[in-house]
Amino acid sequence: MIEPQTQESTENLQAIAQIGRPVPGESLTNSPEQQYPWESPPVHTDLPTAIDALLVELCKPEIFHQLVDSMRAGFPVGDMAEQILFEGFSKGQWNPDLMLLLVEPTMYILIALADMADVEPRIDSEDEPNDAEEQLKNIEKAIDMAKEKVVPTQIPAEISKKVEEQTKELDLPKKSLLSREE
Repeated sequence: MIEPQTQESTENLQAIAQIGRPVPGESLTNSPEQQYPWESPPVHTDLPTAIDALLVELCKPEIFHQLVDSMRAGFPVGDMAEQILFEGFSKGQWNPDLMLLLVEPTMYILIALADMADVEPRIDSEDEPNDAEEQLKNIEKAIDMAKEKVVPTQIPAEISKKVEEQTKELDLPKKSLLSREE
């Protein structure tokens, strides 16, 4: 049963309309001449030129100081690289595939910048275990789970015997399918 519209539901709809978010499907009505940056061909299409452009951009004094201050405050390098690369993608600098290829070089660039500024960069996020023993325990648990679920429980010798028995039971033609006809 459809409930009648109340004053409160009307006010809620008006509040949602005033937020300024696009209506679902609105992007499909954009003019082809007014494309978003990521809808056009990327500026960089190969890894070396993208790395060079990224290094030049990150070494600009105002950006360099912001990066160093963030790393000094304990912001993880991986998270910074993710944000930098997504920003570049949204501005049309590279496509998603190149963005993924740039993750490791970007992290190395950030670590090198931190080293230049005598800052100890934090590589991991807070949700990752910091203790090496705890990481080792988690890896061992993952290996045990994989062994239980992925590794077959039968011994290969038993499998080959079963396969051999099943092939003897099959009624296979004496003549090969690939042999020449007479």
